[in-house]
Amino acid sequence: MNFYAPPPTITASLYVRIPDAVRCNDKDTEWRGGFSRPFQNIFLEGPVYTKSGDLFVVDVPYGRILRISKEKEVSVEAEWDGEPNGLAVTPDGKIAVADYKEGILTFDPSLGKITPRLKRRNLEHFKGPNDLIFDSRGNLYFTDQGQTGMTDPTGRVYRLSPEGKLDTLLDNGPSPNGLVLSPDEKALFIAMTRSNAVWRLPLHQDGTTTKAGLFFQSFGTSGPDGLAMDEEGSLV
Repeated sequence: MNFYAPPPTITASLYVRIPDAVRCNDKDTEWRGGFSRPFQNIFLEGPVYTKSGDLFVVDVPYGRILRISKEKEVSVEAEWDGEPNGLAVTPDGKIAVADYKEGILTFDPSLGKITPRLKRRNLEHFKGPNDLIFDSRGNLYFTDQGQTGMTDPTGRVYRLSPEGKLDTLLDNGPSPNGLVLSPDEKALFIAMTRSNAVWRLPLHQDGTTTKAGLFFQSFGTSGPDGLAMDEEGSLV
């Protein structure tokens, strides 16, 4: 029995198609082997809007950041030897990048420049950062997913303070992916893709977290990925 009305069905519409001229039709990539359907010479992730009204996305296999203007014109704003995934706008208007190969980077849209921010933890390379988000105090939360899953539940979630202090909030995640804070910033929600779940981590005043719990569970070969929170605290 369900006491709630069925959620409404919202039909998505095409916003913009990346032109063929912007796709990497003449470049090879190791990512070709990971697709069950024809590869489209592009793989978009991490959409974020900036105050300018521009939409920025990454092209994971080819290490690029694309800008989609308000007029829906598409341009390549940065390109490097990386595998970017999540994006988050920094308090000073730049964009933080979670890069599978290079760790945490910073992109300056005004200069089109990529600079390293955090490549290692105690000289150890990350497994493969996936997504990231800022809180109102400038703390950066990010998932370190790599190839973790049910047989290797060692994915991590970190918090990087504005002063550079790095805390490990979780180190037993089966494929931690997207993440989002509650409106009051007292809880962090994390998508565990390969266990088809969303975990909830309480965040205490002293920066610690205890009694992490299961918030949502589904079934199938692959579970939730990106997360977002609306003003009422509903998880998308």
